[in-house]
Amino acid sequence: MDYNMPVMKKLICILCAMEGEAKPILGKVEVRFSEKHGLATLYSCVYKGHEFFVAQCGVGKVFSASGLSAIITAHPEIDAYINVGVGGSLDPEKANLLSAVIGKGFVQHDFDTSAFGDPIGFLWGIDIIEVPADKELVELVCKASKQAGLSVYEGVIASGDTFIVDEEKKQGFVKEFDAISVDMEASAYATVAYIHKKPFTALRIVSDAVDHQNEYLKYKEKAAELGSEVALNAIAFDI
Repeated sequence: MDYNMPVMKKLICILCAMEGEAKPILGKVEVRFSEKHGLATLYSCVYKGHEFFVAQCGVGKVFSASGLSAIITAHPEIDAYINVGVGGSLDPEKANLLSAVIGKGFVQHDFDTSAFGDPIGFLWGIDIIEVPADKELVELVCKASKQAGLSVYEGVIASGDTFIVDEEKKQGFVKEFDAISVDMEASAYATVAYIHKKPFTALRIVSDAVDHQNEYLKYKEKAAELGSEVALNAIAFDI
């Protein structure tokens, strides 16, 4: 065995929902080729000598889950997945506008079988509520976010197929799950990755913290740009 051989870094795939989240990343890297997997488009990329993938899967839990499932099947060589996108804050004091939220756990706030006596969010089949993130990836994304000069918060991300603007619902997610951010994809990705035993975490740049609808429209592009910076910082690190 040659002990002078370099240790291979993990092959990472950056998962995005929307073109507006993927495009800032793709515009800064060499794209070698792309391929379709259902609705999802997978791009093979190189950044500062590091090979990685970017996938744009679509908005919402179904497109996220179907896209990631197809990619895992087609590319078993991918070691780990990081979902990068924008999200809403559930507590502006913990996660303020344009800060970085790194998911250490993920819940589906709209998965409800409470009619059978289950707690809200209980996932039949894997029998848990909160899907855990990979600790090494959480540390990596925290480091990459700090390098970008962002305020960084770790916590639970709650996902569902609705853009939530109702304050009462948001506070319900805090009470029920101790969540600090809300989105429409991260928990679906997390569940698929958990089932397939693939390391996963998600980064949410806060696009809306108080005036959710108007702030989102104003800051979504800036938030996506910051997300691309963090993603590429993470790719450039050896792990």
